[in-house]
Amino acid sequence: MKKILSLLCMVLLVVSCAKDTEYGGTGTEGAMRFSMALQADEVSADQSIVIKIYAKVGEELNLVRRYTSLADVPEKLSLLAGDYVAKVEVGEEVAASFDAADKYYYGEQPFTIKAGFVEPVAVECKLQNTMVAVEYDYTVDATFEDGYTTTVAIAEEYVEKDIKSGKTPALVFAESKTGYMLLPEGQTTLVWQFEGINPNEVGSELPDGSVTADGKLTFTGEIKSVKAGARYTIKLKYSPDAPGALGGFTAVVDEIVTEYQDNISFSPDPTIVPDGVNVDEVQSAIGANHVYKISALAPINKISIISDGEEFNVPLTPSTSAYKFNSTPIVGVTAVRTDDKGCNYDLTITEEFFVNVPGGVSPVTIYVEDRDSGHKSIEVSYLNQGVMLLDPSDFTAGWNNTIVFQAEVLDPMAADVKIAYRKLGDEAWSYAAATKQGDSNIYRTAAVSVANPETEYEYMLMFGDVQKGKIVSDTTPAGAQLPNAGFEEWGTQDGYIVPYLAGADPFWLTGNEGAKMASAVLTQSSTDTRPGSKGRTSAYLKSQKAAVMGIGKFAAGNLFTGTFSLSGMDGTVTFGRDFAFNGKPKSLSFWMKHNEGVIDNGSQASGNDLCTVMFIITDGSTYAVNTKDSSTFFTMDDLATMKGVIAYGYYQTRESNNEWTEYTVDVIYREDMKDVTPQKIVVSFTPSGYGDYFCGSTKSWMYVDDIKLNY
Repeated sequence: MKKILSLLCMVLLVVSCAKDTEYGGTGTEGAMRFSMALQADEVSADQSIVIKIYAKVGEELNLVRRYTSLADVPEKLSLLAGDYVAKVEVGEEVAASFDAADKYYYGEQPFTIKAGFVEPVAVECKLQNTMVAVEYDYTVDATFEDGYTTTVAIAEEYVEKDIKSGKTPALVFAESKTGYMLLPEGQTTLVWQFEGINPNEVGSELPDGSVTADGKLTFTGEIKSVKAGARYTIKLKYSPDAPGALGGFTAVVDEIVTEYQDNISFSPDPTIVPDGVNVDEVQSAIGANHVYKISALAPINKISIISDGEEFNVPLTPSTSAYKFNSTPIVGVTAVRTDDKGCNYDLTITEEFFVNVPGGVSPVTIYVEDRDSGHKSIEVSYLNQGVMLLDPSDFTAGWNNTIVFQAEVLDPMAADVKIAYRKLGDEAWSYAAATKQGDSNIYRTAAVSVANPETEYEYMLMFGDVQKGKIVSDTTPAGAQLPNAGFEEWGTQDGYIVPYLAGADPFWLTGNEGAKMASAVLTQSSTDTRPGSKGRTSAYLKSQKAAVMGIGKFAAGNLFTGTFSLSGMDGTVTFGRDFAFNGKPKSLSFWMKHNEGVIDNGSQASGNDLCTVMFIITDGSTYAVNTKDSSTFFTMDDLATMKGVIAYGYYQTRESNNEWTEYTVDVIYREDMKDVTPQKIVVSFTPSGYGDYFCGSTKSWMYVDDIKLNY
């Protein structure tokens, strides 16, 4: 079946759709303005491109300009008044290739330059290659031995020695595919030959009267009146039941010769020319208007301005666009048509627009699109008055979760400068005075106390009661979390298991070092994780009788933040790790399941064992518990008065819970420590709360997973 496709042109040279655009050069010169955009996926930006401009004197052409790279082509090419011809070549002249990158295009266009004017010129570049495809029906592969081929050559007749020597350009098709052939001028014929061995044809009589002894068959044909830019498909099929000396081998040539679309184009793009605006410098958003002259070959369909991640579509006056959104005016921006066809507009941006832009230096993108899908954009940096977007350094790394607001103030007469702020969703605003920082235009507030982490705020610049610039919103950083809180990181240290990777600085520790057991440890990783966990492991704490700090003593399974050391047969746990708080936690949540067995070791307590979870925030104090010195022991009731404790929480129970459950421990803040800055954190888990006394149950165990600080 034949296909009909359309040839897509390449347009190279463009200014506007009005021919007589003023140039402003010398009295004998005019110009061409280049604006090129590569649109085809098949053509890379570094593909061979040759652009030649010839001056035409009578029938003679004299080369006056030559470019071999798009980057070298000037935006505006000055030429003396007169007649010219532009010739464009894309790609290399390769006679035969399977690589689509070897396609070759050519076009030329005469034009005339008038003194004092810029001339738009379009060059249509057409594909010069002929596309040849070979399609093997499945019956060919099923009938012929491996190694069959079809050779297509640029020639009037098939001369094998010339083809094999390379004298005649040819392509050899060992499978179904497409090739590209560039026929020399005057050559319009392609010849082809299929070769293959069919075991079923051994002894068959060939058309010339001979007999094939090995089943080798050839089938030859030709394609006449071949055209550039056309596609020809040779379809080969085998039918063993058909009559004939070749056992039903058939070939059909399918020609597509009408308007083939090759999907390559250089398309015209609009131009955006600043009028008195130096786009290489930062522009002030306050004061003078900013004008940009926009031109295109086709009527302009869309002008938009992109600022702070938001796109503003500009109404076209009078409109040449089908876009319905252009009926809504945008404050501070106008686009006025300056010609009859709608190819030229003056875009004006005033300071009123910048109420939509944060304070400080911001990029503003101007985007233009015409009806032929040509498009162009430029980016201009503007310095605007208003509150500035928050930087991480503006959030005080602090316990009280404060923000320092900043604003760019360009008005030299500004008075009563302040920042209004509120939590998103609140009605009432709070206000903080802002003061000028040295000789700069920056005004800054003192640290302002706000809500806890991950809270969205909105804020704006005020001169007295008057809003200046955009209302900006931002979210305070997420609250700090404990490292390895999902217990995915485990390693070994001196033969015992540790809850951190080898070589890493430990945050969590256990009493495994005292137990000296690497295979049956008190605390280890487990593949039993809580429902919905994104991790693969949890912590497993098992109390047991072990060779720890003496022979045959009871050891509680444990997990804590701090350090552990041995002194002879006794151990010391020092609770507390450095932690950078950026907010006040309101609770600690964690997933746990545990079993509290009947105490079968020690005399400190009887009945069921005691599950204990402890959480402490300190002023830097640590708490050393030495198993040899009971005076260092403390209970949960002591936390309300212990030295250095800023806040605390705990959970204790003698009841078992063998199902994964999420628990939450509220944090209690001590009134007498409310102005103290925290430095360390203590978190501790054990299924045997009397372990300091070597008392507990060997049937007690605990799984812990996914600990989280809630702010």
